[in-house]
Amino acid sequence: MKPLFAATLLPLGLAFAGTLPAQAAKPAPHAAPAPAHYATPVFAGQWAIMAMDPITVVANKATGPAERLLVTLPESLKKIVGQDHFSLARSSGTEWTGKQADLAVIFSLVSENSARLQIKGEGAHKLDLPLYRND
Repeated sequence: MKPLFAATLLPLGLAFAGTLPAQAAKPAPHAAPAPAHYATPVFAGQWAIMAMDPITVVANKATGPAERLLVTLPESLKKIVGQDHFSLARSSGTEWTGKQADLAVIFSLVSENSARLQIKGEGAHKLDLPLYRND
């Protein structure tokens, strides 16, 4: 190879080699976002249902495995469900669950201002309520 020809290729090779690490450092464009994790106080408060009295959610003062959300239904829902107080344990960063008698209850946050309450009884009985913050 002639020295002049080699001298012109060397800067091109260095410029090309400098771009590879920059391209490799970029994150994948379709990486899944990290799952949300809401602190316990974000779940607490009054949660409204259209044209009904609000559902009250209170967190106990315990931490760790003893931490609970206490959900109180209004009288109108108590008549449908058969009970009005539920104690739920954290099952994920967005969801609390509990089972009392023949009822399974799931309270989950969709965002800081909207939630979902699901109450499933034995058989096909199911109550699925979209809620919004009423504070």
